[in-house]
Amino acid sequence: MPVNKMGLTDHHPGRNAPKGMITDKDLKILWVARTLTNIDFQYGEDVLHLNHSNIDAEQKRYIGAQLLLKYRERREPYQKLLESLRA
Repeated sequence: MPVNKMGLTDHHPGRNAPKGMITDKDLKILWVARTLTNIDFQYGEDVLHLNHSNIDAEQKRYIGAQLLLKYRERREPYQKLLESLRA
């Protein structure tokens, strides 16, 4: 199967990739989206552990609120980056 050498040697970061090729921007979007998914998953795990713990309900509410604040704090820069990459 012949290889299209023009597609391999004529790649410049600012140009559109040939049809079907993933650009650097696409890879960045995928990386940020994966990072957000990992943050979401970890938050979900933390909430599940909290819900199944044997601590007082008031303490659970306080810890849950703190987890939510930390979750939003961790997620915010990646969300902004993803929005800027999609623009």
